[in-house]
Amino acid sequence: MYFADEVTWRMPFTTGAQSLLIVAYSILFPRAADIADNVALYYVARFVACRNAWTINNFAGAEKRAMGIAFMIAVGNCGGLPGSFIFLDREAPKYPTGFDSSLSFAAAGMVAAILLEFSYRSHNTRYAQVTEEEAKEKYGEAQLEKMGDKSPLFRYCY
Repeated sequence: MYFADEVTWRMPFTTGAQSLLIVAYSILFPRAADIADNVALYYVARFVACRNAWTINNFAGAEKRAMGIAFMIAVGNCGGLPGSFIFLDREAPKYPTGFDSSLSFAAAGMVAAILLEFSYRSHNTRYAQVTEEEAKEKYGEAQLEKMGDKSPLFRYCY
């Protein structure tokens, strides 16, 4: 996150990590049946596959931010549930359903990050013409604070 903070642009770092995930699963999938002969490669790919950004900077208000972070952690911790249903014993040792699903989820994550980037940029562009003085005059400071990320002054980080 240090470099993402330096350039104030998170999407390339998120999609870069998703790309590594896709590469990792692309390595794991064809070699799953022969793990004993590819232990080092398998561990490197598993290491690359493990890695969560963007949440904290795009929620206004401490309560909403705290709930967003808690939700992301909860969803991440539930990852084992689908894993136990997509890596089927009868498909051992190749597990095509499990690896295909994992690869698809990684690709979907990359597409979602790109769509989120477009959505954030669109929102920021739409409200770029609203000045702080205009917003305070229309809503008042207390109302703007209460609006959180619905405020015309709120800008998403991307």
